Amino acid sequence: MKSVKDKQRQARKSRNIKLAVMCAIFSIIVIIGTAYIVVHSISDKEKLREQGIAAFKSGNYNEAISLLQESFDREQWFSEKMDADTEMYLAACYMRTGEFSKAYDIYFKYSTKSENKTSVSTDKIEEYLKLANALDQMHSGAIYDSTISSLENELENGNSSANLFLGICYQYQGETDKMLKAFNQYADVYGMNSYVAYQLSSYYIDKGDYENARAMINRGLQTNDMLYIDKLMFNDIVISEAAYDYEEALEKAERLIKEYPENETYRKEYDFLYSRINMDPEPVNDGSDEE
Repeated sequence: MKSVKDKQRQARKSRNIKLAVMCAIFSIIVIIGTAYIVVHSISDKEKLREQGIAAFKSGNYNEAISLLQESFDREQWFSEKMDADTEMYLAACYMRTGEFSKAYDIYFKYSTKSENKTSVSTDKIEEYLKLANALDQMHSGAIYDSTISSLENELENGNSSANLFLGICYQYQGETDKMLKAFNQYADVYGMNSYVAYQLSSYYIDKGDYENARAMINRGLQTNDMLYIDKLMFNDIVISEAAYDYEEALEKAERLIKEYPENETYRKEYDFLYSRINMDPEPVNDGSDEE
C-alpha cells in the first residue's frame, strides 16, 4: 500500500506531466500563430505599391492603376493606412485617365473624418470630390444650359462651391471670361488647388500673359496638392523657356525629372534644355582641313 508521501509524489509527477504537455501545446500554437502572422505580413504588397507610384509619376497611368489595385487587393495585416493612401493614388490615376466616376467613389469613401484613414486632409478630399464630380459631368456631356442655370442659382443662394462646377462648364463652352471669374471666386473662398491653377496658368500662357500665368503657378505649387502638380511645374518651365532663360528652365526641369524620372515628355524637355545650355561652340567641320 502506497504511503501518503508516495501518493503526493505521484500527484506532483502527474501535474508536471500535464503542465509540460500544456506548455508544449501552447508553444505549438504560438509557433503556428507566428508563422501565420509572418505569412500575412510579409508580401510584395509594398513593392507593388512602390512600382505603382513610380508608374504614376512616369505618366503610365493605366500601368499604375493595375499595380496599385493589385497592391490594394493583397491581404496583409496592419495595412489599413497604407491601403487608404494607395487608394488616394488610384483616385489620382483615375483623374488623369478621365475615369472621374471611379475617382469620385474613392474620394466619397474617405470624405468624412470618421472614415478618413489617409494622409490627405478631409478638407482636401472634399475638394477632390467636388472636382471629380464636376469633371465627370463635363466628361459625360451632361452640361446643359439648365445645368448652368441651376449652378448659377446655387451660387446666388450662397453656395460658393458652385463656382468650381461653373468654371469647368464655362471652360467647356469656351466662355473664358466667365471661367476666369468663377475659378478665381472659388479660389478666393476655398483656396487654390492644382487643377484650377493649372487651367488658369495654361490660359494665361496661351494669351502670352506670363506674369499672371506665373502667379497662378506659384499659388498652385503652394497647395501641396499632387493631382496636377507636375503639370504646373511643366508650365513653369514653359514660361522660363519662352523668356529664353534656358538656365532657369533647365534648373526647373531638373527638379521635375527628379520627382518624375520616367516621364518621357518631361525627360525630352530636360534633354532639349540641356542641349541648349551645352551647345558645342565649335562647328563639326569649320573647313580648315579643306584644300
